[in-house]
Amino acid sequence: MTIKLPLTTANGYIVDQLGHPLRLQSVNWYGASDTDNIVMGLDCNHISQIAAMIKSIGFNSVRLPFSNQMIHDKDLAVTDGLSANPHLLGKVPLEIFDSVIQALAAEDLLVILNNHTTTSTWCCNYDNNALWFDSDQTELKWIDDWSYLIERYLDIPQVVGVDLRNEVRSGPMGRANWGNRDSFDWHRAAESAGNHLLKLNPNLLVVIEGIDYAADLRQAATHPICLVKPDQLVYSPHVYGWFGGINGKSLAEHSYQELCQALDSAWGYLGPVKKMNKTEKLLADVDQSFPIWISEMGAGPADKPDFLENLCHYIKERDLSWAWWPLNTGLKPGSDEMETWGLVDQQWKHPIDDWRLKVIQRLMREKLIC
Repeated sequence: MTIKLPLTTANGYIVDQLGHPLRLQSVNWYGASDTDNIVMGLDCNHISQIAAMIKSIGFNSVRLPFSNQMIHDKDLAVTDGLSANPHLLGKVPLEIFDSVIQALAAEDLLVILNNHTTTSTWCCNYDNNALWFDSDQTELKWIDDWSYLIERYLDIPQVVGVDLRNEVRSGPMGRANWGNRDSFDWHRAAESAGNHLLKLNPNLLVVIEGIDYAADLRQAATHPICLVKPDQLVYSPHVYGWFGGINGKSLAEHSYQELCQALDSAWGYLGPVKKMNKTEKLLADVDQSFPIWISEMGAGPADKPDFLENLCHYIKERDLSWAWWPLNTGLKPGSDEMETWGLVDQQWKHPIDDWRLKVIQRLMREKLIC
């Protein structure tokens, strides 16, 4: 389906300029928030070929994490990370970030920018990247950095959204909350930033994650986000099997019915299709619906398929958008640990044809209920 830009929302769905609803089927391509400040894979394959491979798998969009440090890094990008892209040598990381966006846009892939961390490091630990501000970065500076990027990409319509901050949570400076009206209030900060950015580009989708590692949006029922353009709001949780669910079990240990109960109560109640888990009757106590984009989900090749299959069934039944974590393969930046959850081979030339790819490609073929 050809997507007519810009995007907005209606009745709990993301819709294009013609009013056609669409499901964001995204993949995370990380690296620009990590130690080298550039996306991974550019040492193995040409940037345009990686973008084409993403499109060929069936994705229609990319969540592109970045750090605030990357924006301001004036050192030339490391040469060994660019060996398959010699035309990018001599550029600073932000210029390479530009080239990544341009390559994705050339394939008509939509781009959602994600402020993943403040400093360039792996996320997510108990550190000063837990919040959108720290002792060196004020909330105003965080918004200024976002403003700089939005103005930088105004002429690229495929940059359709801003995921304001990744997995706000507890850190050394304190714990994020939703609605306390203090300096740690993520609801207040996200609303302020979103409204400011919409003045710069009124066509942006403003993606706002929940608190506590993006797992919790329960308080959005009583403290909803109020944007100057309400039809640009998208709520975003993360879902991993090790997240806590109900009855003292992890989500991976849940039956499908238990998974529905856990996710519906945490954030699914906000979405366009509202169901009770046992009776499948429509909920009567939630009037307004919002698009939900699960901006991180994933599984390893050695995991049992049950959790991912149940989650994909939930996504289909609730008409949700989603993003796989991650595309990447190889050593994680600044680490000797291999990335095993990725979807491409070690050469970054072909997708890995395993059970996980089959499950998500089956989901890609599902049509929205609406």
